[in-house]
Amino acid sequence: MAKPAVVIDPAYLKHLPGDSHPERPERIQVLLDLANALEREKFNLLVPRAATRAEIEGIHEPAHVRLVESTSAVNHYALDGDTITSRDSFAVSVLAAGGFLRLLDSIAAKESSSGFALVRPPGHHASFNRAMGFCLFNTIAIGAAYLKKQYGAKKILIMDWDVHHGNGTQDCFYEDPSVLFISTHQYPYYPGTGAINEVGAGPGEGYTINIPLPAGCSDQEYMEVFQYVVIPAAERFQPEWILVSAGFDPHRRDPLGGMRVSEEGFGGMADALFGVARRFSDARIALALEGGYDLAALSNSVAAVLSALEQEKAPQNGGLRLSDSRIEPLIRRVLKLHESYQ
Repeated sequence: MAKPAVVIDPAYLKHLPGDSHPERPERIQVLLDLANALEREKFNLLVPRAATRAEIEGIHEPAHVRLVESTSAVNHYALDGDTITSRDSFAVSVLAAGGFLRLLDSIAAKESSSGFALVRPPGHHASFNRAMGFCLFNTIAIGAAYLKKQYGAKKILIMDWDVHHGNGTQDCFYEDPSVLFISTHQYPYYPGTGAINEVGAGPGEGYTINIPLPAGCSDQEYMEVFQYVVIPAAERFQPEWILVSAGFDPHRRDPLGGMRVSEEGFGGMADALFGVARRFSDARIALALEGGYDLAALSNSVAAVLSALEQEKAPQNGGLRLSDSRIEPLIRRVLKLHESYQ
């Protein structure tokens, strides 16, 4: 029987945005330690490959790819105030995208049942022609474009639970009805996008669902959103693949976020999505690492998600009651807005 896979490599340590930068190599080092401690009979450890230029340009404009590549000639280059490269950053970001594609190929071939690409730098803020928010290339979007081209996928769900809105991913598929993009994020917060009324455009109208959450939300609120919004929308869509932008900066310990999610909360979200994957996607679910800047919280939360993938247990909703929720008005607004698209 196929096992879940983990993609990770010491090469991801080589992206060096600066000593005081939150997106530091230690994020991967703690996950390398975690991967080395995994029981080998329960997980496949996969070696990443570099994405080809054509695969990257399935999402990004050639001029953007050339710009990021050109930064390899200098020790440090600021693409914006937060997004800093070093000489190895281009190669590492190409390996991050390719590592996710390696995971998708393994799942498609049924060599692995599901999996998590523990890669850096993150990607969900990168748009067609712009790097921002620590992100150079949009790994999750490159993966979705690859599934469409390589495997003819017609229905892809992208779930983004990072504390920051995945504006780059939203932009990539805003007019595309083959990709359902759902985001839970702290709002208002960086990058300032992800309002409820951002629902897609043209043929993609209704295929973007934003749930802009107030600061301070815990496991309870996140699971309410999953129970009442995310999972019903996913079941209506009936995805062939589920991709997850897995950011762990909603954790209560994270220095960049204002949420109160625990390790168990991330495991619960993964459980819920895995339940959808089992019903509609032949269990095809692939996660890519986004944010998460407290090292202990990051390692423990990734471990909780890997446990959810490995155990393949049925999701539990805990008997949540919307009438008890402080975010009931928000949930009802989201549901009311999307009624006409169902």
